[in-house]
Amino acid sequence: MEIDRLRDDDAPLGVADSAPAGAADSQDAAEAGDERERATARAEYPAKVEATYLDAAREHWRTTAHPAFEGEWKGYVKEHPRAPEAPASVDEAAADTVRLGCREIRETEDKIVTPAMLRIEAEDPDRHLTGLEFRCKGEDRIMEKVATALEEQPNLTSEEALASVKDTIRYTFQYTEEHYTEGVLADVTRLKTAGFEQVDLRNSWASEEYKGINSRWRVPGNGHLFEVQFHTQISFEAKQLTHPAYERLRDPSTSKAEQDELGEFQRRVNVYVPEPRGARSVENYP
Repeated sequence: MEIDRLRDDDAPLGVADSAPAGAADSQDAAEAGDERERATARAEYPAKVEATYLDAAREHWRTTAHPAFEGEWKGYVKEHPRAPEAPASVDEAAADTVRLGCREIRETEDKIVTPAMLRIEAEDPDRHLTGLEFRCKGEDRIMEKVATALEEQPNLTSEEALASVKDTIRYTFQYTEEHYTEGVLADVTRLKTAGFEQVDLRNSWASEEYKGINSRWRVPGNGHLFEVQFHTQISFEAKQLTHPAYERLRDPSTSKAEQDELGEFQRRVNVYVPEPRGARSVENYP
């Protein structure tokens, strides 16, 4: 079941302009007060409509849509099993480069980026960092990504392959739908004020298969990159739910028929993600 979004211009009962024409002068003050009340009600009505819609959408996602899609994905994996693949490997020299790079990445995360992100988080109590325990990608996973990059592009050096891993350090800010857009814009400004260089920002709220905003930033001095995603609770949970489908879609061995099924699954999940007011107005960078 998809929840229909109420329009902001739906008129509430009793709010329509109905002041009688030709009122007596003695009633002007009372009628002016009545008109002020009606104007206040008209101004407040869109927010009330939005709150009613969001409450219903969040409840439906929590109690119905999310559990149903979780069960569907478990059934899909059971019906479409994947044989375990031997992870790609690198030679010892490249492995040494990756291990050294991972130590530098962890030091950058621990000494520079995470302390700055926690200071930024403290500036706004209306949102928080979520999944902070996953802020640093594991060395084994980085090694696999480097090996894959070297297989796909043999002309790369191991240093270049390591630099191509975009999310070795990653964070997610989670907002309520009501405070999402202004919160994202404020946090982008805070990241810049903290001295980080913005590399890119991709707004995917118009996408049918993924909802959210992803950005990358460069640490001054050593040039390490880190990722910051901007989500609501539902868009974050939808991302987590559909990520395995996304990984299968990126696998060259996935058949066209399965690609169609996976894409459709992503679209059906994201139908239930409420779009925050003004979210599409956050501009891509560059």
